[in-house]
Amino acid sequence: MARNAGLMGLAAAAIALGTNDVGRYLNHILPPVLACFGDQNDQVRFYACESLYNIAKIAKGEILVYFNEVFDVLCKVSADTENSVRGAAELLDRLIKDIVAETASNYISVVNSDLRDVPPRLTTDPMTGEVYQGDYEQESSLAFSLPKFIPLLTERIYTINPDTRVFLVDWLKVLLNTPGLELISFLPSFLGGLFTFLGDSHKDVRTVTHALLDLLLHEVERISKLQSSLRKMERQKQLEDKNEGSSKKVDGFLIAEKKKTLMTALGKLSIDKNGHPVEAARPKDDAKPEAVDSDSSVSETVGVVSSIADRDGEDYIPGQDIHLDFSEIIDILVNNLASSEAEIQLVAIHWMRTILTLSPDDFVPFFSKILSLLLKLLSDPDPRISESARIVNKQLIELCNDYNHSKDPTAIAYGSIVNSMTLQFFDSKVDAKIACLDWLLLIYRKAPSQILRHNDSMFLTLLKSLSDKDSRLTEKALELLSSLCSDSNDNYIKKFLQDLLILFKKDTKLLKARANFIMRQLCARLTPERIYRVVSPILDSYDDVVFVRMVIQILSTNLITASEVDSLRKKLRSGDDGMFFNTLFRSWCQNPVSVISLCLVSENYDMAYSVLQAYVDYDLTLNDLIQLDVLVQLLESPVFTRMRLQLLEQQKYPHLHKSLYGILMILPQSKAFDVLNRRLNSVSNWTWQPPSDRNVYQQRSSSQSSLSNSVESEGYQNSVSQNKLHARELLKHFNNVCAAARSSPSFGDVYESELLFMGSVPESQREPSYKTGTPMRVDSSSDKLGASKRDSGTDASSVIYRSSASRRQTDRESSQAS
Repeated sequence: MARNAGLMGLAAAAIALGTNDVGRYLNHILPPVLACFGDQNDQVRFYACESLYNIAKIAKGEILVYFNEVFDVLCKVSADTENSVRGAAELLDRLIKDIVAETASNYISVVNSDLRDVPPRLTTDPMTGEVYQGDYEQESSLAFSLPKFIPLLTERIYTINPDTRVFLVDWLKVLLNTPGLELISFLPSFLGGLFTFLGDSHKDVRTVTHALLDLLLHEVERISKLQSSLRKMERQKQLEDKNEGSSKKVDGFLIAEKKKTLMTALGKLSIDKNGHPVEAARPKDDAKPEAVDSDSSVSETVGVVSSIADRDGEDYIPGQDIHLDFSEIIDILVNNLASSEAEIQLVAIHWMRTILTLSPDDFVPFFSKILSLLLKLLSDPDPRISESARIVNKQLIELCNDYNHSKDPTAIAYGSIVNSMTLQFFDSKVDAKIACLDWLLLIYRKAPSQILRHNDSMFLTLLKSLSDKDSRLTEKALELLSSLCSDSNDNYIKKFLQDLLILFKKDTKLLKARANFIMRQLCARLTPERIYRVVSPILDSYDDVVFVRMVIQILSTNLITASEVDSLRKKLRSGDDGMFFNTLFRSWCQNPVSVISLCLVSENYDMAYSVLQAYVDYDLTLNDLIQLDVLVQLLESPVFTRMRLQLLEQQKYPHLHKSLYGILMILPQSKAFDVLNRRLNSVSNWTWQPPSDRNVYQQRSSSQSSLSNSVESEGYQNSVSQNKLHARELLKHFNNVCAAARSSPSFGDVYESELLFMGSVPESQREPSYKTGTPMRVDSSSDKLGASKRDSGTDASSVIYRSSASRRQTDRESSQAS
């Protein structure tokens, strides 16, 4: 009871002192009252609220001198558990808010308005020597200091009590709407805390916080646009002043010249014939306009000065001199992008969208940090967040694209952006991955060295993209790869293709399902000759024969069927680059059927027949027969239309007939055999035959007929290996590769490995003789070869086939006899 009485007594003393005198004693009255707000007795806290209410009602603006202390106790009792105390605190809170709104921006405390106890100031007039006595000027001090209040607000803004949060939001609205306080200049001090309010479980807290954040953003936008327009007006004014000054300079020069000419003329006329001076009346008259001109120039100058003075005396617009620290604000927004609360992320993105239009250059130092968080939101399940993130990402791309790097070439840390993109690429979804590749493309255009410096991470990113099933991601990766390789030498693409083959070797499922598509797209983007020229020699370094044969088969099938490789087919047919053909031939010897296909496509029919003759000396496997079956089906495709027409010119292309008949003789009785047999029978009977069955590259007898010599020369006409020495070297290399493969201890496992290649069967189901059952039927369509017989794990573009041949096998000798 004593404390209650004391509180009532202090309030009564304040009332008795009155408004004019209570300010001088508040330093004695307020401390005991404020101390009672922490009392454990709720009745004491209630009377403390009532006492402070009466004191503040009398003190009015003087209470603002102790605003921090009053605000602190109000913050505590706003979340009081006792309803009566909380009700009294609400009344006190409304009173303090009214006082702040009315007097905070201009009230000067009576305590600080007295003259300071300083010695008199003496001044002496330098002209008269008289001495004057004066006083030091008194600096007025406002009762309310916002800079002193901000640290307390920053401390309280991270409270977790919902009632206290509502209390703080209400106070921020009051301070924001109070003219002259300029709370917005301290926005970074409390903005981070407000974002935490958005994650509150109470809806009323989130509602009032959303409203306050909208007000703050609107105020930021208003001030930024105001300052931008003022800067524009200032630049326009300076430009006008500059133009006006230059025009005055020219006018002054013309006036001086005119004056000089006039004075010269007057000097000649000033003496008459008798030597008496003549009164220069006319010059005086002429001098008047000069005086008028000078007067007008003076008046014009005065007018300019007055106009400037008028501009300087314009009304103050609230916010025109406020400093907004956008860097601090952006840092807070970026930190909130990592929040787990959708509402916080959405509001942060909305603020970023707005500030990007107001001050885009301030985002430049934060590119790496923003993108590491923003791109993940592109795949957010909430459509509001994903769409907003997409818009912000587009704005950032435009900013980076349009940024003037001459200001500061190192302003955008491209290296850190590349690291950020590649690190998060593997944990992102498709939309985020596509955005990462877009950024890498943009960075490559801006700073190619930064991309090329991160080769290893870039290769991993591209390989991961190419192995993805999403066509958009694959296309984007190929676009980036084509950009990287188009401006660099073959070393870059060679390193990439080496890593790609390593990935294929490790992931056989990817090899079967996507390798064909990837190779076709690479050929489309980087020219097929470049891909084939680089890939083929790389295969020579691999010891895994099964893998090498599979890759060669993919390259061979694409060479025959893919429209992307059409230019390469034409080049091989033309025979312009024999060394290129030799390179492919040597690298493809691990897969003899692919070598035969290469010879047929390049119209090296003599070489094709020689390869057939050499290959039959070794044991043909089931895979070889299946590949020949596929090749026969491909001979019916549009790519070989030219070759089929050449069948009509038997004497000009004798080795074409030999090659096709050789394939026919090797094939067992099957549908492929019937197809090829019907094709050859449709040609008119072959009446001319070469005089010898020896290898066409052996030295022919000098007694051979002139007709045979002419035919032989024509047969070599389209060969890219016209040099016999080269042809013998290629055939020797082919024989060596085949012999080495057959003599290898692991040859038995090459075709019977767990990786079923081209329809191979396990060793327990295989005999060392041909199968006479119908080989796999392959559709002649170039884009759907063997679709009906492929493994379910392969896609429509795969060229790795499985066998559907019958398990019944016949004797090898009977097959050879056929």
